[in-house]
Amino acid sequence: MTKNIAGVARAAMLVDLNISTYSGRKQDKATQEEVTTSKGAHSKQAASVYKNLFANCAELMAITKFQARARAEHYRLTLPWSDNGSRLLPTAALLDYTATMGKFKTEFDQLVAAFVAKYDTLVAAAAFQLGTLFDRDEYLSSERVAQRFHMGIGYTPLPSSGDFRLDIESEVQADLIRQYEARTQTLLAQANQDAWTRLHTVLSKLSDRLIVDEDGKKNVFHDTIVTNAEELCDLLKSLNVTGDADLERARRRLQEAMEGVTPKELRDELSTRLDVKRQVDVMLESYDWGLNDDE
Repeated sequence: MTKNIAGVARAAMLVDLNISTYSGRKQDKATQEEVTTSKGAHSKQAASVYKNLFANCAELMAITKFQARARAEHYRLTLPWSDNGSRLLPTAALLDYTATMGKFKTEFDQLVAAFVAKYDTLVAAAAFQLGTLFDRDEYLSSERVAQRFHMGIGYTPLPSSGDFRLDIESEVQADLIRQYEARTQTLLAQANQDAWTRLHTVLSKLSDRLIVDEDGKKNVFHDTIVTNAEELCDLLKSLNVTGDADLERARRRLQEAMEGVTPKELRDELSTRLDVKRQVDVMLESYDWGLNDDE
């Protein structure tokens, strides 16, 4: 067990993506009191009223949408690990990850700069948008607002059980090591299951969209069912940090099934469509996916 953990510690690290932004939302206690009073509520806590200080602000909405895209890519390139948000990043994917997130960081800085540059103008526009809800004292200076935005990435080595260098009784230390190894094995299993789940999702979508009914009617699909399968085949090379031989065989089977196949061929050539679906369905039946019945 310890050897397995040490191997993964050399093949992966922990990564944290931290993005903080300025929401532009503010609790409006005065309006909240008006609402609760007008509705006959006997408690001022019966309702909460928040106002958007920058209603319909394209620059701020762009930052919000960016944050979702950046986190989605962060999740795609990594595996789940701890409850505190750390993710498992295979060292084989490090260069791709740093290059990708570097581009996101550049985009983030540009979006923030665009918002801060127009900040004073946006505050003036908010006076018109909010009407009597507008209160100039609720708006920070552009300098302080700029400080609310941050995007950073932290890398941490994945510890092994040998990292318990404690000046305590050997029995207590041994028990801590056993607890750590058991916990790490659970987290590794969860990370490995995430990779299997991604594969199952891609296969299930392929199987569903490639259906041809008895009347010869074909289900329609987007090109992404092919590109997503191809991208996953590449990604799983690095995400298989536990060296799961079954996962690697499954990845290769999908890669072989999709090799040279284009979306156009799947739409136009019935034989190709049925052959790919057959191979995908065989794969779906070949493995214990470890999924709940409702998944």
